[in-house]
Amino acid sequence: MRTYRGNCHCGAVVFEAELPEITSVHECNCSICHKKGYLGLFPHADAFRFVKGSDVDMTSYTFGPKKLVHKFCPTCATPLMAEFVDAPPEKRWVLNARAIQGLDLWNFPREHFDGTKLGDVYEPPAYQGALPSAAATDTDTKLYTGSCHCGRVGVALVSKPLDETFDERRVECNCSICERNAYYWIYPARSQVVLAGDEADIGRYAFARRFLTKTFCRVCGVAMTNDANPKQDEVPADLQAGLAEWTTKHHPVNLRVFPDVDLARLKPAERFDGATKLPPAYVNP
Repeated sequence: MRTYRGNCHCGAVVFEAELPEITSVHECNCSICHKKGYLGLFPHADAFRFVKGSDVDMTSYTFGPKKLVHKFCPTCATPLMAEFVDAPPEKRWVLNARAIQGLDLWNFPREHFDGTKLGDVYEPPAYQGALPSAAATDTDTKLYTGSCHCGRVGVALVSKPLDETFDERRVECNCSICERNAYYWIYPARSQVVLAGDEADIGRYAFARRFLTKTFCRVCGVAMTNDANPKQDEVPADLQAGLAEWTTKHHPVNLRVFPDVDLARLKPAERFDGATKLPPAYVNP
């Protein structure tokens, strides 16, 4: 057995778990696991403990029969774990391997589980927001709409078809935040994207250089987009000039939120080594 340590990105919650050496992870394709990119590990309840923070420091989200409670950090949106409320100790907890420190998850085998066959069929929430300004300007593009799991926050995107013909940049990054929150990025122009919802339901997390904010639903914790920081006074002056133009022209989107996009049909994403190429270096708590 080994002691593994994990944490949310902002460090509010830190945990340890005794597990056999991790050589593979479980990947489920159910509605919420796909949106959050969970990679599951299953510790015994007695082999799991909080080092910093506790259950009350996480936001809980459940749905359907409410047998499984998903827990995420309300500040940085890292999906940390889920709890089967009626299960015996050996089956009670599911830890998200993405939150475990020091794992090279790109190279871990994944044991796939078809969670779409469990329970009632998930009906993606209908998009209720405005449409992108680019929607009617290009006959070669398609409108995609998606949402977080609970439907409070939505995204509309005008893009070339998101299938095997899509040749624009697609990125999976292993930096500290992208690894934890399982983003699958594309980089459309701002005119192609609308992030919709009550502002009270939209979380925004900025860190390090603070010129961008990772947006997420405060209720269910699903990661949505990478938006310009509305508080530009937080951005260091030496970064404002060089990055302001890019952030005002682009609004990166997490493709996991779109029910009509099959990630497996896309050409393989670029694996960007943000862990070493994006300063400053992240320090695990």
